[in-house]
Amino acid sequence: MYRILVGLETDEDRALAQASMIESLPGASNEITAVLMHVFQNNPEGRSIPQLDGVRHAAAAFDESGIDYEYYEASGEPAPELIAAADELDADMLCLSGRKRSPTGKVVFGSVTQSVILGTDRPVVTVSPDE
Repeated sequence: MYRILVGLETDEDRALAQASMIESLPGASNEITAVLMHVFQNNPEGRSIPQLDGVRHAAAAFDESGIDYEYYEASGEPAPELIAAADELDADMLCLSGRKRSPTGKVVFGSVTQSVILGTDRPVVTVSPDE
């Protein structure tokens, strides 16, 4: 079994891009478990991870394609929490999605993505929503 930690936000397009990339992997419906993770920084409403739009859309895509998934939530700074969760879960890979950027801005990853890439020895794949 292959475990992929999927760092999700609330954006539906980015979540669907991440789900699409995972669905495209060989053996996705038989050999992959996606761990849908969100790091709460400010949550006065007390929402849980299944209530977030991006997470719901990724879960629905996985339901449709037959990919197993589970939820994982944390509180704190996103990059260190993503790295710690990947270590705790012994994830085989991390999947992140960046924000849309200008052509020049695409040369540099966002701060969370860059921090995760530099802070882990695990493979990290980044995807962007279709433009």
